Order: sequence, then C-alpha cells, then structure tokens
Amino acid sequence: MANEKFSRTVRIDLMPDFSASAASRSNRNDMLTRSNWSTRQRQTEAATATARSRYEDLLESVYDAAVIAAPSGKVIEVNGRAVEFLGYDREQFGSMNMIDLIDGADESVMRSIADTLLNERFALLQAFCKRNDGTTFPSEIAVNRLSTDNVRLCFFIRDVTLRYQAEETLRTEHTALQTCASGVAICDAAGILGYANPAFATMIGQDDEALVGADIRSVFGLSEVVDNLISSALESDETWMTEVGLENGEGTPLYMQISATASRGEDQSVRGIVFACADITAHKQAETESIAMHAETEARVKARTVDLMELNERLLGRIAELEVENEQLKRNTTI
Repeated sequence: MANEKFSRTVRIDLMPDFSASAASRSNRNDMLTRSNWSTRQRQTEAATATARSRYEDLLESVYDAAVIAAPSGKVIEVNGRAVEFLGYDREQFGSMNMIDLIDGADESVMRSIADTLLNERFALLQAFCKRNDGTTFPSEIAVNRLSTDNVRLCFFIRDVTLRYQAEETLRTEHTALQTCASGVAICDAAGILGYANPAFATMIGQDDEALVGADIRSVFGLSEVVDNLISSALESDETWMTEVGLENGEGTPLYMQISATASRGEDQSVRGIVFACADITAHKQAETESIAMHAETEARVKARTVDLMELNERLLGRIAELEVENEQLKRNTTI
C-alpha cells in the first residue's frame, strides 16, 4: 500500500529556462557595461581634468618663460612669464611662430632643433629674443620634447641680461689686463700664481704660461719682501707698495714698483692677492743720473765758490793796501 502510494506520487522535474536566464543576465550585463563605461568615462574625464590642472599649475609655476610649440615652431601655449618677458598677450602668441621670437632663427633652425631632439633629451640655444616693443634681450633657451600624442616642443626661455653684461665686463677687463703696460700677477694666499699677464711675463723675462703654478717669491727672488706684502694685504683692505731692485731672466738689472692688494668676495673671504708691477728702471736710471748731475753741479758750484772766495780775499787785501797807500798820500800832501 505504501508502495502504491509512492508509485502515484508525481515527480516534477523543474528544468531551468536557459534562454530566459541568459536574457536576464544579458540585460543586467548591458546595464553594468553601460554603467561601468559611464563610470570609467567620468573617471577618465576627471583624471584628464586633474592632469590638465596640474599641467597648467606646473607651467605657470616655472620661473622661466615657457612656450609650447609644434615642431614647425607654431606657438600653441605660453605661461605668464612668457607674457611678462616678451610683452605679447596670449592671443598674439596664438598667431606667432618661434621664428618670430628668436632673433636670427629660421625654418632651418627649427628643423635642426626638432632633429636634435630625436636623439637628445635637450637642446640648448644661446640667442637674443625679441620683445613686442622691438627691443631684444640675451637669453638661454632650453628645448625639450614633450611625450604626448601630438609632438610638442617646450621652449624654456631665461633672461640672462645680467650674466651677459657680467661676461662682457669680464671680457673687457681681461682684454685690458692682457694689453696694459703694467705687469699684473694674481696668486693665492700661499703665493702660488694663478695668472700673469704678458706685461708681467715680459718684465720678468719668462713665458706667462710657465709662470702659472710657480711661487711668486721665487719669481721675484725676494722672499722676505713678498711675504711682507702678502701678509700685509691679507690683514687689511689697503694697497701695500714698495720699490725693489732685481734682475730679469737675462740678468739685466730691473727696478720695480710693486703693489699688493687682497681680492675679496662678498663674504670677505680672500680670493687672491693681486700684484701690480710697474717697470721703473728708466725712472731709476734717470733719477740716478739726476742725482749724479746734481752732485757734479754742486761740486762745481762748490769749487767755483772756493775760487770766488779766494779771489774775494785777494781783492779785499788789495783794497786794504790801496786804502793804506791812500792815507799815506794824504799825509804827504798835507806836509
């Protein structure tokens, strides 16, 4: 009986509807895909905006004038320093080429820069840049290639007017030192020569290049005198001077007027001792000759004075004799 009941039991097998489930999952996946794509798009846009903001902040924070350009030189973007340095507004920059900004640049220069950056990380230019008012200024321009989808060149322009002026001044001063008649030598505090101009080398009778690295004491052959000059110059900012007699490389007598001054930096540390030397041999010779002539003249005057004194004494004696004779004549006439 029990088995009979069991046999009447209806067995129901529930098979899953794969088509309906697949459609349901497909709908859900489509929704998830659209949702994920939208999320990713928003995330990408946000990341792009953040990156753009950081890029602009970085561009504006650069001390130099920064100009982003195409390989052809077409200006695409500039920072505030470029506006300040060059005097153009951003709208004007948009219609310009780097050729318009770099004095003497042309298409071949731009091609050369672009070709250089294919193999090198940077290109460095020394040039003059043109301002909106027509003036120019010396500049140092570093160019690099930006890693973007579109090839871009970044020009960092630095105004080096002060450095240029300082270099020009140094060149002028160096020319003056190289061509002046006075001998100039510069040594460190220990007395080791780091520079000697041609006039100094000529005075000493040695090659100026051979003098570099030599001890100035041995060059002059006057250790005590030079030591005193160096120590005096190191102890004060005054110029110390003396006159010395020595011999040049050929053994010819030489007289020099030597002055020594300490060259100090902004922190007052000694950068070197500057010796300025004047050849006063001719002056000394003239002075010696003058002294000799003076002594000779004085001797002649003295000798002549002695002669005159003797003559004067004889004249005085004769006058006395004449006076006696005159008195006798007067007495004889009276008698």
